[in-house]
Amino acid sequence: MCSNNSNSFECLHGGLCSINETCICTSTCFVGNFCEINYNAARLPLAGAIIQDYRSTRDAYIVIFVLLAFSGLINNILALTTFVRERIRMTVWGVYLIIFSLLSIALMVSILSYIMVIIRYDNDTYRLLACHAIPFVALIMMDGSILCTAAIAVERVFIECWNFSINGSRLRGLCISIGIIIYACISNLDDIFLRQITSDPFGNPVCTYDFDGYPVWRSLDIIFSYAHVIIPCVVHLICSVCVLTTIARRKIFIRSTEDKLYQVWFRQLFIHKDFFIPPVCLILCILPHGILGHLLQTCIPYSDKFKLRLHIAFVLLLYVPQTLAFILYVYPNKIYWKEFQQTFLYRSICCYCSYYQQRKLNKHKELRPSVRTRTSSLTIDSQGDTNSRHNLNKY
Repeated sequence: MCSNNSNSFECLHGGLCSINETCICTSTCFVGNFCEINYNAARLPLAGAIIQDYRSTRDAYIVIFVLLAFSGLINNILALTTFVRERIRMTVWGVYLIIFSLLSIALMVSILSYIMVIIRYDNDTYRLLACHAIPFVALIMMDGSILCTAAIAVERVFIECWNFSINGSRLRGLCISIGIIIYACISNLDDIFLRQITSDPFGNPVCTYDFDGYPVWRSLDIIFSYAHVIIPCVVHLICSVCVLTTIARRKIFIRSTEDKLYQVWFRQLFIHKDFFIPPVCLILCILPHGILGHLLQTCIPYSDKFKLRLHIAFVLLLYVPQTLAFILYVYPNKIYWKEFQQTFLYRSICCYCSYYQQRKLNKHKELRPSVRTRTSSLTIDSQGDTNSRHNLNKY
């Protein structure tokens, strides 16, 4: 029952009290007698959102998790073996890249843990893990690794624009990395303390935030949510423009060319594309989820499967930069690629490939004599048959 009197219960979250003194919820994301139940799938953890989809789709999600995790582990192990080389680890960039790879490996392990949780979600222990522990760890690894890429972009500005040494203080890089991890932990504490398991309108257990009793945490959550999207994108965008502009002006000054700044700018963008592939990939992967979940504040009812799957797809897109560490950072960069060619893994792969090719060549050589023998025997037999037919024709 509701009433417009101050002494009576009132409808929550913008609900209207009808003539019959019942609440009419104006938003599809809130249900209940007083519109007190949050029905927004965008506020669910990843495992909880997947559980709200049809049961027949879970196998497809598990396959996606397996592909993401194993491709991410392979990429990051290959990248880490490159970044620990002396020529790279002695730089400040090397510190950030090593931390980035380690955080990404931990993130891939957390992705694998989602498979176990999805399969055993009916169990209370696994449901608690899916509600509190796994999202907290995954968000720390993801936010920390993204902020490490922003630190790499800032360090490049220091080197290109302000002539800092490329072999700067590794202690500074280590301290900043630790600060990033601490910030990621603090900004995601609400996943542990404010999430609780409640029931959806159909009586199924779901994990939602309890912000109604903690308005301060709601404000902090909004601030941190925007910060996790805006800070990396803005930092990468500003740093990329500053670095390209500095390089273009330097080229114009040295060569005394009459080309305009924007022409040299785009030319240098193509030449130094290996430095700008990771920021572009990161921005493209962050913005869809940031726009849908934070900027538009889209309401996604559990029953709207299209919006639910779109939300899940955008969340999975956030894992792509960490999954493709080797492809984004090592493969396009000539220096890093040469360093990778000196690693034990690369040499082992080359030895295996050369051994496999040699073995295949030897088998091919072994088949040639037998083919020749068969061919010659067939030729002799055919000649014998021809002679016998000739003799028969004489008679």
